Amino acid sequence: MVKFLINRPVAVFMATFAFLLLGIVASMRIPTSLMPDIAIPEITVQLTYQNNTARELETNVVRPLRNQLLQIANLKDIETETRDGFAILKLIFEYGTNTDYAFIETNEKVDASLNYLPRDLDRPKVIKASATDISILNLTVSLKDSYSDERFLELSEFTETVIKKRIEQLPDIALADMSGQTQSEIIVTPNKKTLQSLNITNDELINAIKQNNFELGNLVVQNGIYQYNFKFSNPLRTKTDIENIYLNINKKLFKLKDLATVNLQPEKDRGLVYLNGNRAIALAIIKQADARVYDLKEALEVLITAFRSDYPNLEFSSNQDQTSLLKLSIDNLKSSLWIGSLLAVLIMFFFLKDVKSPLIIAISIPVSLIVSLLIMYVFGLSINIISLSGLILGVGMMIDNAIIVIDNITQKLEAGLNLFDACIEGTNEIITPLISSVLTTCSVFLPLIFLSGITGALFYDQALAVSIGLGSSLIVSIVLIPVIYKQLKNKNFRFEKWLKFNTKTQHIENWYEKGYYFFFGRKWLIYGISITSIIIALVLFKTMEYSQLPEINQNDIIVNIDWNENINVHENQNRIKNFTEDISNIDLQFSQTGEQQFLLQRENTKSFSEASVYIKTNSPKQLDDIKETLLAKIQKVYPNSNIKFTAPKTIFEYIFGTDKSKLTAQVFSKTSLEVPLENRLSDINELLVNKTRSDIPLQQTASIQIIHENVLLYNVNYDRLINELKTAFNENFVDNLKTSQKFIPIKLNYDTKKFEDIIYNLFVRNENGVNIPVKNLIKVNNIQQYKTITANRNGEYLGYNINTSNNIEDDISAIKTLFNTNKDFNVKFSGSWLSLKELNTQLIAVIIVALLLLYFIMAAQFESLWQPLIILLEIPIDLGGALLLLWLFGGTINVMAAIGIVVMSGVIINDSILKIHTINMLRKKGLPIEDAIKQGGKLRLKPILMTSLTTILALTPFLFMSGLGAELQKPLALTVIGGMIIGTFISLYFIPLLYYQLSKK
Repeated sequence: MVKFLINRPVAVFMATFAFLLLGIVASMRIPTSLMPDIAIPEITVQLTYQNNTARELETNVVRPLRNQLLQIANLKDIETETRDGFAILKLIFEYGTNTDYAFIETNEKVDASLNYLPRDLDRPKVIKASATDISILNLTVSLKDSYSDERFLELSEFTETVIKKRIEQLPDIALADMSGQTQSEIIVTPNKKTLQSLNITNDELINAIKQNNFELGNLVVQNGIYQYNFKFSNPLRTKTDIENIYLNINKKLFKLKDLATVNLQPEKDRGLVYLNGNRAIALAIIKQADARVYDLKEALEVLITAFRSDYPNLEFSSNQDQTSLLKLSIDNLKSSLWIGSLLAVLIMFFFLKDVKSPLIIAISIPVSLIVSLLIMYVFGLSINIISLSGLILGVGMMIDNAIIVIDNITQKLEAGLNLFDACIEGTNEIITPLISSVLTTCSVFLPLIFLSGITGALFYDQALAVSIGLGSSLIVSIVLIPVIYKQLKNKNFRFEKWLKFNTKTQHIENWYEKGYYFFFGRKWLIYGISITSIIIALVLFKTMEYSQLPEINQNDIIVNIDWNENINVHENQNRIKNFTEDISNIDLQFSQTGEQQFLLQRENTKSFSEASVYIKTNSPKQLDDIKETLLAKIQKVYPNSNIKFTAPKTIFEYIFGTDKSKLTAQVFSKTSLEVPLENRLSDINELLVNKTRSDIPLQQTASIQIIHENVLLYNVNYDRLINELKTAFNENFVDNLKTSQKFIPIKLNYDTKKFEDIIYNLFVRNENGVNIPVKNLIKVNNIQQYKTITANRNGEYLGYNINTSNNIEDDISAIKTLFNTNKDFNVKFSGSWLSLKELNTQLIAVIIVALLLLYFIMAAQFESLWQPLIILLEIPIDLGGALLLLWLFGGTINVMAAIGIVVMSGVIINDSILKIHTINMLRKKGLPIEDAIKQGGKLRLKPILMTSLTTILALTPFLFMSGLGAELQKPLALTVIGGMIIGTFISLYFIPLLYYQLSKK
């Protein structure tokens, strides 16, 4: 085949140009996104039921709904969090579950449960999770000029009706999720003195409003042969309509405005959004699954520029831009391509002593990359962080394949063959080991897709990208490189004589030969080094810390604050402002206080006393100073507050859940379906003394109890008493005002604001027309109750974050021992450590499968059952070098380090495969085993050194670079460099020595 191709260079070049053209077109059309469109096996159910405590909501709504949802097929677990007026139920399914069907079944169960849930409960919202549902950025809209409640209400309506709709008209935008806006409401405030003088009650005002807002609908009336539709309608449309409602009181007509004040005003704020101290509205931009991120970002920037021009009184700004992660990945691919290519060119100059061979490398790599993009487009893959990481890994291996083919042809040429025969024989000789190398590398990656959960799904894209990249590189190396080599060698470059230099590569061969004789004469030394490396790998694998992602030095952070006081959102925001306004070096501050209105929020909503503040600075050092200052200032003034610093939510945190506690003890009651009562917390705390680093959050609540005997004694109507209290607390909903665009709630309330004044100055009219003081009908107690009630499929529990030691299994055993003897409480455990432990168990099984596949492929290539074992033994030896360098730099074993180990194993195994293949060929030609090993080592010395040096030097800059991209790649670089350093030594000396020992036997 190679001879056929070399004889037809025009056909080869034209076919290459055709594939390049198709690849360029495909690269412009292939979808680009942050992550693959993975259906996360989670469904979230959100419900709101105002004016209900967490306990009432859990008992009457959440628990029955949770029991109903437990019947859904393939449900792995269900986690619920209940707060006052709000609850969220997160359904976690077995991976592989069809979430479309699960979404339908969940809605069916929710509809079925409505039959025995409270009638006035709004239907719970069911949200299906996907990796593409994560916002790519937050856009904030605020007023440039002076702020007022009325102007912000106008801004809210304008943003919802104009800005949001214009953004969603972009074809690549799925949703502009909105929060921080204010809705309007109509407040009717009765004039108490006027009502008392006329001897009427609030009930008559309420009935008058409802009667005038009545809409019957259509009636069909026949008149002979004709038929007519009659519509009875008298709805209220404006505030003026309400003011002009007539009431007949003592045979006199009064307008409502004569008896009460009617105001259109912003409703009571339940949540706020602030940007740099100014109140704002946040729009979380959600992209379509198949959208190209860069096209979307460009279109969005054009639209924002138009907004700034069209609406000069408004301020538009963006923050937490997730597209920067994709940009980092593409930048990494570009830098890897440029650095790898440049180093490959320089190293080939050094070893091969001409300009043409490096030029072939410079041509072959972009061709392989463009062909890879074409194949990815055909297979329906997108350009995302995961597939790009696979291409980044594949670039290094593309260079290795090109180096091996070029070096082998050059060796044949130096051996005396003519150019034509050298290209044919040099390529044919290397085809089998190249195919084997590609298959072995793929066999390392492909079994990773069998990992359960999201991890396996993500590795699917990466494994395919690596396999496609290697396949493209193999085709280019076999088909294109020998043709280009022959064509370039036939040409004489005028400038070549200036670039050709006489390198002293003979010195390297001499050093190798001396090392060969040294270690062959001291076999115990190289065996000792190998055994030591394996022991180091075992020790470090057991003792090193595990994490999902590497620790990253960031210049931004999220401060989560819970003041642990019953304060409103405005006081909450004032405290944040007071503590941050004097702190310098804050470039951007984006705070979300209280409840948020995002439709796709997957987390529980915040209470009025909670807030999250996103802070961005110029450097990690400034951020550390701000954290220390902020923590000290808040704890000094509010020692009971809880402050937690977390990394900004990137797509990795959303998918992997890296904000989970390492170990959480879930305490259940053995005697009740409910969590242990608040007064039993001290008993649990005694059991967990010195073992927990978190307290169960409690809140003070004013409990109003009706004195039933007094209500009966004073002949007071229960409903009237409840409505009077609702009116006093601004919670007496009357009806909705139907405007042309929306519904505006109408509420009845009094002007009194202080709790004591409301209770002690409020009266209710009894059935005899006498005003009775409300304070005689109720009693008020301050009680302590749970702020949040958590539960899973086993029931309600209290979650304690545990202080873990170096041996977490001992910590679990100790806590279990404490609870085993307790008759009231039971304990179970959850947390990221258990998830990592399960993942590690699966990873070990997958590695065993990968090693077996490696063995099968190499056994088929070598026609030997023992030669593959020599190469497989190299992996645990190289692992010692990889983990040692990672440990010396203070790293942890994480996803990126694991990928680095896989890459290192694939590259270094390829070197050993080529070496043993060469030794076997020389033995078939009749060379004695010692001569074949020595000669094979010399022939493969340059390719091994070139591939190792290219890989090591290309990754070295990541050890000294800063920034998110470099820090994510650093564990990968460390493991690859550490493994390659010792792996190169093992390939040069240990592999031939072990081959010699086993061959003699």
